[in-house]
Amino acid sequence: MKLNRRQFLVSAAALAGSSLTACRPNLDNYQQAEQAMRYRSASAEVVATLQKTPFYPPALMGLRGDHDGSQMGAHEVALKEKTFTFPQSAPEQFDLIVVGAGVSGLTAAYTFHKQQPEAKILIVDNHDDFGGHAKRNEFTVDGKLLITYGGSESLDNPRNDFSKTAKGLLKDLGVDWQKFDTYYQHGLYEKQWGMKQAVFFRQPAFSENKLTAFPLADKMESRDILAQFPLPDEDKAALIELFTAPKDYLRGKKRKEKQKYAAETTYYDFLKNDVKLPEKALAFLTNISMDYWGHPINAISVQDALDSSFGVSDDEGYPGVKKLGIPADKEAKEPYIYHFPDGNATIARLLVRQMIPNVAAGNTMEDVVTAKFDYEQLDKPDNLVKIRLNTTALRIENQGDWVSVGCLKTGQSELLLAQAKKVIYAGHAALAPHIMPEMPQVQKDAMKTNVKIPMVYAKVALKNARAWQKLGVSDLYIPDSPYVLAKLDYPVNIGDYLHAKTPDEPIVLHCVRIATAFDGETARDKYRNGRRALIRQQEADLKAELMEFLNAFYALVGENADDVVVDMTLNRWAHGYSYEQVTLWDSDEFTEKTTQAMQQKIGNIFMANSDVAWMPYLQNAIDEGVRAAKEALA
Repeated sequence: MKLNRRQFLVSAAALAGSSLTACRPNLDNYQQAEQAMRYRSASAEVVATLQKTPFYPPALMGLRGDHDGSQMGAHEVALKEKTFTFPQSAPEQFDLIVVGAGVSGLTAAYTFHKQQPEAKILIVDNHDDFGGHAKRNEFTVDGKLLITYGGSESLDNPRNDFSKTAKGLLKDLGVDWQKFDTYYQHGLYEKQWGMKQAVFFRQPAFSENKLTAFPLADKMESRDILAQFPLPDEDKAALIELFTAPKDYLRGKKRKEKQKYAAETTYYDFLKNDVKLPEKALAFLTNISMDYWGHPINAISVQDALDSSFGVSDDEGYPGVKKLGIPADKEAKEPYIYHFPDGNATIARLLVRQMIPNVAAGNTMEDVVTAKFDYEQLDKPDNLVKIRLNTTALRIENQGDWVSVGCLKTGQSELLLAQAKKVIYAGHAALAPHIMPEMPQVQKDAMKTNVKIPMVYAKVALKNARAWQKLGVSDLYIPDSPYVLAKLDYPVNIGDYLHAKTPDEPIVLHCVRIATAFDGETARDKYRNGRRALIRQQEADLKAELMEFLNAFYALVGENADDVVVDMTLNRWAHGYSYEQVTLWDSDEFTEKTTQAMQQKIGNIFMANSDVAWMPYLQNAIDEGVRAAKEALA
């Protein structure tokens, strides 16, 4: 009998036994059950195998990201208002405790460790892997290792946007981003495999399942592409005009009036009320902003639309905004190629290897990509730096010369106590007010403004990419659909890791579902509404939703996706990337005031994470981690 995942987890846990160790890295029931996902069976033989197989989270499949159990303790506090009290047991004591093993928390620990190499440091995290949103996923297909990313994906504009601090950390870690000019396989999909970006219209949102080329704004050649869209003639005509012959839809307004309008009006309302796009034409454009901004076009302003790039083109501006006579905010652009196969999980792995050398061999950014990490080394008793996974901090409080931290181990009901001279909080900002009773109300209110984007990064291991080559597609925009983007993984060769050379080889497909809802007064409301809907979906629902899309796509070439899909990992992030200023609702003054309040220390508790900067980028996670560590060291 083939068990579903919920049945299987219960069976595996029961067969594995019920004992739990307090905070040691030995496999607990939860870890054993999660690892069993790889075997798709709960037989006694499999359980015996589990006892001999080291726990290795990157190879786990099924539901990952905020995986089952990882948010249970936090939700008890934040949603059910449960109050945890410190136990009376003798605490473990450290010089520093870092809450959160994402890039910011690891950076903070590394910075502290570098200045005080003999300091005892404990890092705790509620997930079963370190890295936070910098999540590593692995598959093995026909003996070939496929490495991919389940969250934070690239160094974004390192030359122009990275601070001196962020560049300094990368240099410390041996990361030379300029090498990606060679490591990234330029033109593999476009020139060698004959692929381009395309649009996939799906029923029932549109009249038929149809694949077309992707139109580019202000390009006359888009006329023929738009004429093929499965839309009513009126809608096609409206889009053809918008793309190929846009006009000043704000004619009659003075320049200052236009600028005020552009800053205060959503791009959706502009298209509906000023351009007067029909319903289906609007449906085509509604989600074009989802992958980049994290919300639909009713949460971006006309000015944002002008400052954005459309499709894979370097040409700036969404359709219909370039003739308005409003200046765009020009930014220096860099190629989006600074990508490790596992995304920014490599940065996390480099930080961990620096602090706990026994965790993996090697000393370069190239060899860390395929280095096998020994998770048993993370929380060894003799380590000066320990990383304790499956452990959620649920109460943090200054008590005399110490800061007490109460942690809940996954599967347990009572807090374990640890104390440190200093604590750096690099966890979810919105949880902080619920677990720090000393936090001033102004800071609590500020922390709660960071409502994160709900999302799913689905990674699909394919036997090959032949169907994609037949259709001439590497990158899909899927309008008015749960999954708005699907693309073949970044073609990067680095160290011993080689991307597929031909479409006949195994490859990873990256599928993005931004779960933000269309409804909601503000961006935060849209995130919350989307999160509620996402959380109601079980793993089977998410998988069925993805397979429905894949089968519709493969049917275009008369194939069945089930014959090509080997496995998938669903990185569900109910609380995804940090909130970022949304200009329609957040002024510069409010943003600065709020983030400053978030960053304030509370006694010997210091605040890190990109959350407190309202910025979801790697460089901000690094900057905030270094700042918090320096404050603690001072």
